Amino acid sequence: MKKLLFSASIALLATGAFAQSTMTGSDARFGLKAGVNLSKFRASDFNGSSEFNDNVQNNVGFNVTAFADFGVGNNFFIQPGVSLQNKGAKFEQTTTVAGVTNTTSSKANLMAIEVPINAVFRIPTGDAGAIQISAGPYVGFNISGKNKYETVTTGGNAAGTVTNEDDLKFGSSTDKDYSSTDFGANFGLAYRTNSGFLVGANYGLGLSNLVPKDSRSGDGKLTNRVLGFSVGYSF
Repeated sequence: MKKLLFSASIALLATGAFAQSTMTGSDARFGLKAGVNLSKFRASDFNGSSEFNDNVQNNVGFNVTAFADFGVGNNFFIQPGVSLQNKGAKFEQTTTVAGVTNTTSSKANLMAIEVPINAVFRIPTGDAGAIQISAGPYVGFNISGKNKYETVTTGGNAAGTVTNEDDLKFGSSTDKDYSSTDFGANFGLAYRTNSGFLVGANYGLGLSNLVPKDSRSGDGKLTNRVLGFSVGYSF
């Protein structure tokens, strides 16, 4: 009898722990997360696309996202959000002529508001928390940005540093720097504790052409690539 009661107690405790770690279709929660972005542009079908992609470097930015989780089934939910994303790219080139070395760097720094809608599958890990695997589309709106240029000269009589900074312009005409809208797909992996803290990584695959519509030629395309890391809390 004691063994039977002990076994029943263990079964009840295990069932309780599983219930606490399962998100059902009636559950909803809200959260905030923030972190670091490593972003770059990718060129395709341009003359010189391979050289461009070989030389482009990551721009270090940030991300801040408010989101909601709406359960649609056991351990499966939809996660819409609103996000501020700092994207862009960096380039650097060094040339030496007659003993004079010029190191030229340029940095495109873009700020965008994104609206992602992800489908998230949750894999409970006991009463500690759960692994979350997500994927879904996003639409983004470029709202501001700057191009920063710097040339450092060493050797000769012209040694020194020259810097310049321009505001980016967004739209479809030829006098714009980039398109004003962007859409693509997100893929994410995160871990959320049952107390609400989460840590994760996300990859943003841009699908729309960042070259302004009136400046496009042939099939040439410029798209975003963003690897983001974040920590946050949901309740």
